[in-house]
Amino acid sequence: MTNSEVSNDPSGKPPSDDEPPDKAVSDKEQSGKSPSDRNLKVRLRARLQVIAGALASIAAVGAIAGGLVGYWTVWKTLRTDVFPESQKTQKQATARPDLAPRLSLVVLPFANLNNDAEQDYFADGITTDLTTDLAQMPDTFVIGRGTAFTYKNKQVDLKTLGKDLGIRWAVQGAVQRAGDRVRMNVSLADLSTGRDVWSDRFDGDRMNLADLQEQVTARLARSLNVELIQAESRRSLMDPPTNPDAKDFSMRGWAKVYQPRTKVTNAQAMDFFDSALRLDPDNIDAMLGKAWCIVSGVLSGWSTSVMEDKKIATSLVDRVLAKRPASANAHVTKGNTLLYGDPERALPEFDAALEIDPNSPVAHATKGIAFVTAGRAHEAFSPVQIALRLSPKDPSADVWHFFLCHAHVHVRQYNEAIEECRRSINLNKLNWMPYADLISAYEATGQLEMAHQMIAELNAVRPDFTVQWFRQVGYARSSNPQFRREYDDIVDGLRKAGVRDR
Repeated sequence: MTNSEVSNDPSGKPPSDDEPPDKAVSDKEQSGKSPSDRNLKVRLRARLQVIAGALASIAAVGAIAGGLVGYWTVWKTLRTDVFPESQKTQKQATARPDLAPRLSLVVLPFANLNNDAEQDYFADGITTDLTTDLAQMPDTFVIGRGTAFTYKNKQVDLKTLGKDLGIRWAVQGAVQRAGDRVRMNVSLADLSTGRDVWSDRFDGDRMNLADLQEQVTARLARSLNVELIQAESRRSLMDPPTNPDAKDFSMRGWAKVYQPRTKVTNAQAMDFFDSALRLDPDNIDAMLGKAWCIVSGVLSGWSTSVMEDKKIATSLVDRVLAKRPASANAHVTKGNTLLYGDPERALPEFDAALEIDPNSPVAHATKGIAFVTAGRAHEAFSPVQIALRLSPKDPSADVWHFFLCHAHVHVRQYNEAIEECRRSINLNKLNWMPYADLISAYEATGQLEMAHQMIAELNAVRPDFTVQWFRQVGYARSSNPQFRREYDDIVDGLRKAGVRDR
């Protein structure tokens, strides 16, 4: 990739720091586009509107038929024809992190003006929804929620923020609730100067929270000179809330989901989603949240009945996709359901999620590990590296560095594997997974003293670890022959390094 390919600006250079966002793409640049480019854009927009309507209709029919076949056929058309380069910005930003994309931004956690910590979930939920909406705008590069929330309740120097994250804009705001009334103050800051270039106030009703969020998104889009594509999949059109208390329980559940994942927080989130569904059985966010919790239990080893839990989660996700086909999180959840045991079928789900939201670090990272378990480890590096560029301070960064480590071990790049495993362990010394790969990599490179040191650390973290148990864990994840051959090399390295067999 050449330097000239990185900029989103047709001229190959970023807009001036003194230029307001509404002028970031000049009239000269717009007029410089060829008639064929303009005609193509018009045709694609028209086709998107047609396909979006068909997508919603066919999804519902497909769900009733029991297979979502019709919805998936239309989705593949949408993916390959309308969005052929939807992740171009993310790939360019990862290849050249020193060049901030023109439409690169972060949504900082909104302040809770109610002076009540129990209401934080409400402000956090609005921040998360706004991040998701902005992340789906064309050609944007949006920093992940996980990294954004590391700045919660902290004084932030905006110029330093822009340099640290490699972005140009920051959205800031505050939320206040008074009964069912909601007020939001929102501003857009230019990180090169640290000054606000736009601010506004929005008032609405808790029942119409989605409408209020869309007003904010539309105003920000105009300020950034982004043309929003209207589709029938937008939240307020697809599933207007019927019970504000159910919405409230759902927001509380998602607040728990985003806390550090433990068996306890996962169960607490599930309770909130169940409470929401008792009030409103058709609440989309609660159905998706419950499915997410069930899948988290399966992937974390907390499930007592993996097959039954996967069946329940799949049913919930399919109901969500029938009503909200353009939900990136739903596709990620379905992909995670398939990831355990059927990674080849999981990959299209992560692709679908990334066509909807190219800025989803979770979708990128999980696609990477799906490549490994599908026997295609050499393809895993790019998506995981994009995830780390999108959310470099994410709470899951230790796992994502392990994904890179695991991919390197599978393709026998042992020195690179050692580097990534060490990064993973430095971020979280309690995660046992990188220790296993690190021991095998040290054995493969003849560093037996280091391997023995890591065995001692692994035994302290996971006293029940054995070679046979580790082999069973891997084989349960995937039956792919290539994956299992590569995994057996890791198992063999553990045995040669001196890890106890049983």
